[in-house]
Order: sequence, then C-alpha cells, then structure tokens
Amino acid sequence: MKRVLKKNLRIMVIGLLIFMFLLGTVNIEGIKVRVYPFLRGLQHELIIFKTNDFFVKETDHFIIRYEKEDKEVIDLVARAAEDKYQEVSDMFKYSPKEKTTVIVYDDPQKLMNNSNLKQGKPPMGVYYASTIQIINPRYWVSKDQDMEDLFLNEGPMIHEFTHLLVDDLTRGNYPLWFTEGIALYQEYVHTGYKWGANLTYPEKPYTVKELTENFDELDEMLAYKRSFELVKGLAEREGSESLGYVLNKLSQGSNFEDAHEEVFGKLVDEIYEDE
Repeated sequence: MKRVLKKNLRIMVIGLLIFMFLLGTVNIEGIKVRVYPFLRGLQHELIIFKTNDFFVKETDHFIIRYEKEDKEVIDLVARAAEDKYQEVSDMFKYSPKEKTTVIVYDDPQKLMNNSNLKQGKPPMGVYYASTIQIINPRYWVSKDQDMEDLFLNEGPMIHEFTHLLVDDLTRGNYPLWFTEGIALYQEYVHTGYKWGANLTYPEKPYTVKELTENFDELDEMLAYKRSFELVKGLAEREGSESLGYVLNKLSQGSNFEDAHEEVFGKLVDEIYEDE
C-alpha cells in the first residue's frame, strides 16, 4: 500500500511540474542548478573510468593523470596548476572542496572524445565535467620555443581552472560567452596576456544578445575577443568583485538578465552598452 501511495505521489509531483511548466511558472534555471551537479558528477566519474590506466601524480590541490612518463612535462604541469591557484581562488573567494583532476593526453583524439568535442582542431586545453584536460605541451610548443615560459604564461591552466570555478559557483547556470570572458580576464589579470589585441572587427562588435544566443555560430576569435572586452570593462567599472556577485545570483537560479538587474539595478544591454 505504501508503495502504491509513493508511486501515486511521484506521479502527482511529475504531473504538477509538467502543468507548471506549461503555465510558465517553473524556474528552469532553478531546477538546473539543483540537477546539474549530479549529472556533472556522473560525467566526471566516466572520464576517470576511461583514464583509469593513466599514471597519477598528486599535488596540494590537483590530481594529475597522464598517459606516458615524462617527468619534465608533468612537473611543469604541476607547477603551472599550483602557481596561480591561490590568487585565482582568492579573486572568486572560493576554492574547490576536493582536488581538481587534470588529465594530460599524448593523443589529441582522446581529449576530443573524453571532452565531448565532435569536430574542429583539438584545443591545447579544455574544461569539461570538473576536469581540466590538456594536450601534452610537447605537441603544440615548437622546439625553438621555451616550453616552460610559454606554458606558464600562455598555457591553458589559469583559463581552464577559471572555467571550473565558474561552473562550480553557478552550477552550470551561465551563457558560454560569459565564462569565456571571465577566463580570458583572469589570464589578463594574472599574466598580462590580452586576448585578441591585434584583431579588428570588420563591422560592429558583437552584442550581448548575439553572444548569448549564437556564440558557437560566430567568428570564434572575434567572439572571444568581444567576451573578454565586455567582462574586462565590467570588472574595471564596477570592480572585479562584481563578477562574484553576478555568479552568486546565478547560483541561486536567477537567469543571466535577472542576475545583472539584481546586482546592478540595470538591464544587461544598459550595463554593457558602452563597451
């Protein structure tokens, strides 16, 4: 009898949610921030399973998994991971509760497969499901370049670790351009690297609406440049801590527009219109 009652209760709850959804009264973002961490955790465990034959090196805040023994590279990855950890965490006033998994691939196709990238050129690094996945820098740093200097100052670690923090803090509730802009801004703050400094727009820069609705369909380089400009401008006008206030509202289930209005008392278009 109890099983029947519980089953009926579940049916009623599901029916009520469907009814509320049809009426437009369900906060989709609110549901997402509750379900997302669980789904991300499952994806994370699947990636760990797929790389269970990798070697492992642990540091204070990271677990580095790698395909082949290469002490010089793995020590460099460990140093780059730990180098700015505290500074980046301090800016967000947040540190992950558990050590972050970093996976170093010698085979770029494995990175593509394990980060759910279907096409295009393999990136030197990507954040996916609470993991930072990178290609061994020996594969993208030419022999006439200083691998250590390039990896520490222009490598993917700060960028991808920032993605992880944003994802953690918001529980996946953010537009792609915003997390890319924040990650590029972090690179700029901590290394001085200014994304797209030599790029020019053939016409007008992308609007927030275009970035939010069509990010993957825009010119990648210019979309990243515009994302960086918008976040940098906001941080310099309102203070870098303002980014944290927006992320906090997103974590509570507010949509992107409402989060900005709650923090700044203005519409998104008004906040970014001068950039």
